[in-house]
Amino acid sequence: MDSSLVLAKLPGWLRPHLAAIEDTCRAGFVFAYWPSRENPLSLHAFHKAHGAMDIYSATSTEDAVAARFRLEDLETARPQPLWYAAGTVTDVVAELMRLPPHGSKGAPRLALSVPSELWFPSIAQSSSSVIRQSWHMF
Repeated sequence: MDSSLVLAKLPGWLRPHLAAIEDTCRAGFVFAYWPSRENPLSLHAFHKAHGAMDIYSATSTEDAVAARFRLEDLETARPQPLWYAAGTVTDVVAELMRLPPHGSKGAPRLALSVPSELWFPSIAQSSSSVIRQSWHMF
C-alpha cells in the first residue's frame, strides 16, 4: 500500500511526527527498534556523515531526544554531544535536519556536557554503550 494512503488514514495529530521520521528515512538514517521491530517500545535512528553521527530516539511522539557526536568521541567511555535537543518527534527531527553538516560553517564544534534528558534505553549500562553498539551495526 502507498505510504501516503496509510498516512491519510492516521489521526491528524500523528501525521507530522511520522512525516518527520519519513524525512530522516529519505536522508539515509538507519533504524533500530527496542526491544524488537515487531513490538517496539522505542525507536532509535542513526546517520553517519562527515565525521559525525547524528542520532535521535523516541518513546512517544512527545518524548524524543536528538544529538550529534564526533565519530572519534564514540570510542571514549562517555562521549559528549556537540549538539542535542529534546521535545516532540517533529520538533527534535526538524532541529536535527536543519544542522549544517559536521565540519562546515555554522555546524556545532564544541563538546557539551551530557544533559539529563539525553536518555537511552535502560538496557544500556551507560549512554556510551548504546552509541558504541549502534556504531558497530554499520
